[in-house]
Amino acid sequence: MGRFHAARLSENSNAQFIGCMDIVPEKAEKTASEYRIEKFDAIDSMLDRIDAVSVAVPTTEHLKVASRFLERGVAVLLEKPISYDTESAEKLAELAKSKNAILQIGHSERFNPAFLAVEKGISEPKFIETHRLAPFKGRGDDVAVILDLMVHDLDLILALTKSFPEKIEAAGVAVITDSIDIVNSRLTFLDGCVANITASRISIKEMRKLRVFQKSGYTSIDMAKREAEQYAVVSTDDSVYKNAPIFGRFHLPDGRVVVRKTVEIPAGDNLTYEIESFIEAVLGKHPPVVSARDGLNVLKVASEIEELCKEYREKI
Repeated sequence: MGRFHAARLSENSNAQFIGCMDIVPEKAEKTASEYRIEKFDAIDSMLDRIDAVSVAVPTTEHLKVASRFLERGVAVLLEKPISYDTESAEKLAELAKSKNAILQIGHSERFNPAFLAVEKGISEPKFIETHRLAPFKGRGDDVAVILDLMVHDLDLILALTKSFPEKIEAAGVAVITDSIDIVNSRLTFLDGCVANITASRISIKEMRKLRVFQKSGYTSIDMAKREAEQYAVVSTDDSVYKNAPIFGRFHLPDGRVVVRKTVEIPAGDNLTYEIESFIEAVLGKHPPVVSARDGLNVLKVASEIEELCKEYREKI
């Protein structure tokens, strides 16, 4: 992930990309040479030189590494999840707050162009369904699939519902690693919204889909292909109806019409938008889109799901 961050940072005109560091010197040297930047040998040598940093290290090292920068007031873009447990995540969130330092969590799907294109059209969802399936890649297996993959969809769901689930149910199993490789969870919210989430890292094919049902319509997003469809329930007097393609209209018995809205998806990729947004936050244009508190809430839900999966595994 660090290599991808480096590539996007080198392209951003609002920040000067000055250097990188890795515990494997050869990796840092390669990156430094490619982007003509400085190779740092220690965090201490970076602290007085930078205003912001991308931290892409194993989850178990998040507290140790990110806290070094936050203590000095350096803005941090921290890869997801925020940390390996809620206690360390709380420490990071509190440290960022006490030092008035920006801490943005790298839930990059929040910046998926397809999600950005339809997000404003989603309000008061009643049923959400997500599938995030991937072949085994041999990385991220230091944690369960919940923290590796499912956290992306948990973040999207909490962002869309703007609330914390009232009830959490889950079951999952380990198949090819010692951690949980496939899991299904059901979240119920106070307003009655239900979210059904499936994540697997042992699938033959990749799938990253999110579907949202609400009173005013339906949204389907293919996060992998960066494609989206959105349908709205409107009256025939609505401008949305008048501008909708004929093939996308379905009349209801009460006189209203379901129309397929035109969705214009911006060019670009998740990480580019994420880093642009982070730099804008550092420049004071807006708060971090995915705050430390957002990351902490995702981790709390993920941790509860993991505990439920452990209980399930003990039963079978």
